[in-house]
Amino acid sequence: MHNYKKLAVFALAGIIGIGGPAASIPGMGFDSFAGYERVNGEYQMLDGTVIEGVHARGIDVSQWQGVIDWEAVAADDIQFVMLGTRYSGTVDPYFDTNAKNAAAAGLDVGVYIYSYATSVEMAEDEADFVLKLIKDYKISYPVAFDMEANVQSTMSPSELSALANAFCTKIKDAGYYPILYANDYWLANKLDMSQLDYDVWVARYEKKHAYANPVMWQATSTGRVNGVNGNVDIDFQYVDLSEHLPANLWRTIEGITYYYKDHQMAKNMWIDDGSDRYYIQSDGTAFKGWRKEDGKSYLLDTASGKMVTGWHQEDNKWYYLIPGSGQMGTGWQMVNDKWYFMNQSDGVMKTGWLTDNSNRYYLDQSGAMSTGWKSLDGSWYYFKTGNGAMATGWLNDNGSWYYLEPNNGTNAGKMKTGWLDDGGKRYFLSESSGRMTVGWRLWNNNWYYFGGDGAMNTGLINVNEVLYYIDPATGTMVSNTVVNINGVDYNAAADGSLSPVETASETQEGISGDAPNGEGNNDGGATVSAGDTPGGSGSGSAETTEHRPKGPGEP
Repeated sequence: MHNYKKLAVFALAGIIGIGGPAASIPGMGFDSFAGYERVNGEYQMLDGTVIEGVHARGIDVSQWQGVIDWEAVAADDIQFVMLGTRYSGTVDPYFDTNAKNAAAAGLDVGVYIYSYATSVEMAEDEADFVLKLIKDYKISYPVAFDMEANVQSTMSPSELSALANAFCTKIKDAGYYPILYANDYWLANKLDMSQLDYDVWVARYEKKHAYANPVMWQATSTGRVNGVNGNVDIDFQYVDLSEHLPANLWRTIEGITYYYKDHQMAKNMWIDDGSDRYYIQSDGTAFKGWRKEDGKSYLLDTASGKMVTGWHQEDNKWYYLIPGSGQMGTGWQMVNDKWYFMNQSDGVMKTGWLTDNSNRYYLDQSGAMSTGWKSLDGSWYYFKTGNGAMATGWLNDNGSWYYLEPNNGTNAGKMKTGWLDDGGKRYFLSESSGRMTVGWRLWNNNWYYFGGDGAMNTGLINVNEVLYYIDPATGTMVSNTVVNINGVDYNAAADGSLSPVETASETQEGISGDAPNGEGNNDGGATVSAGDTPGGSGSGSAETTEHRPKGPGEP
């Protein structure tokens, strides 16, 4: 894998089983070999042996390959690349160019580090080095821990396994897919694989590897690929790794959490992680707090950065963030079949009286728009069930008429009680319920009669085939007197019923007919309780049979 170790590799080739035919190294004068290409739909080794079970073909490179034409590489049946990350104790000078251009050419990009660690702490430091380097790149393939350095060759299998576990644990915790790179000899003799639960990238050149079931095989260091000057390591992938390589996920690196979309750190964008929405800033971290964008306001949770939706209370004020979009609601908002009004300027939920488009509304302490009857400060109001607007003028509710003060003063919308003059007519609205009177009404010990339209009648009236006379000046029923109507004298009895005054020549006749019966019905007939008839000895108040409108929530 590492060209700066080439001389040692060739010296050891016969010992560890990597070597095959003499390899060609740039600048060393050896002949290069072909092979490891697709022939008749199958990949073959140099000797024509078919390589079974290949999922993809790739290469691994480092600073030794110099400038690479990644478009040409991708066009030459290469699907992935593993990039070296470190050279002489610092970042590989070609890493940035290779990582960007390989990804741009459509290749999956993984990385490896040639480890010099001899302690768990050093292995963890190497993991931190890799994570800090790769976090800003599109890494869509594994992160490999390359164990083959001379400084590690004298360590025990248990010690080496501890190094691998330390490195791979940190990589895995950061959301990347760690694998172990080693040659057949190290896997068989140097590492205690019973202590390692990581997939393996095995190296053996020009001969089929002995290690069973690796995920990748580094098959040669003398491959040739368009776009790469000289020889290059060729690798074969046996297993579909996609289940280990989610494209979209959260990663925490050096204590900071980032979101990756399509394997790339998200920046300056909204993201949906499948559960919640977030806004990711230019540094890759989630925005927190209120955010204004294109004239719209959003709230991102101050702890997690999640986009807040639904109701939110802050500084004793309520806001509504529209589900789905997260946009702060303004104006009218329907929530769970109730209407609320949020200030246009700051989105704060309104309570109490509201004037909107010349209509008045009342929003209760919960902010919900009131409908129907509502008692406020000792007065009754009615808010239309269709749109919640405060009613004024005449109102028919369940067959009864009410009158609400016009919308032109401090009493606007209040339910009227008692006497009402409207349109040249007089009406009486129950002092307890506000309902318009139809029929007879006893008020201040005087009887009044109101027609089917509620207007007070005067003059001669016929109720249930009984005549009465209503004083045109006062509207009160005449009783216990003689009244002349159109030149005819009538006796007005104690109950107000009229009978012609008898002359001596006429036969005496008694008064017949029904007395008025109280507050009446809509056909002009009387329907009051016994004793409350005109001239009777009742309580003197028909209002005792009336009921005020029920308030919201009352039975």
